[in-house]
Amino acid sequence: MKHNNSAGFSRLLVIWGITLIVVAIGLGVTLLLIERSKLTVIPVAPPPLPTAANPSDTPPPPQEVNLFLLDATTLTLVPIKIERRLHTDDLTKRLDQVITALIQETPPNFRNTIPRGTELNEVYIDNQQTAYLDFSSHLTEGHIGGTTAEFLTVTAILKTVFDAFPDHIKQVQILINGEEIKTIAGHLNLSQPLQLPQ
Repeated sequence: MKHNNSAGFSRLLVIWGITLIVVAIGLGVTLLLIERSKLTVIPVAPPPLPTAANPSDTPPPPQEVNLFLLDATTLTLVPIKIERRLHTDDLTKRLDQVITALIQETPPNFRNTIPRGTELNEVYIDNQQTAYLDFSSHLTEGHIGGTTAEFLTVTAILKTVFDAFPDHIKQVQILINGEEIKTIAGHLNLSQPLQLPQ
């Protein structure tokens, strides 16, 4: 019996010994692989070559523009400076941006002479440097009326346009929904292109 027990014990020791050796070899190989992976240089993709700058993708720098609004204290039109990123290569788009700003801006202590709710449908400029400003019907329907109020509305538009584009626009034709109009509130004749009164 003792002989069998010692033989079985010896066999168990051999199996354990082999198992420990295999585990030790496995650990050694694993550690070696880990160390080698740390030393391996992973290739990094080269940075992309710089592409040529596309002017259309670069926003234009802000420019100062004067909008003529009514000073609530003095009741006179005064230039109010704002900044806008105006299109650099399209005069019609720049004009659209400026007139849209004039319609929308009403800083504290100032009044906008263009009726609230008025929209700019379209603008275009012909070869004679006449700017056509096509407003929604609210310009006439929402107007408070009166000679002075109508004069201030028209003058605010003209001053804003001529101040922003002195070399490109010589006169302005006001339209309503694409049609020529005789007047805004019944006092000024708007059937012809307008220039600033001297």
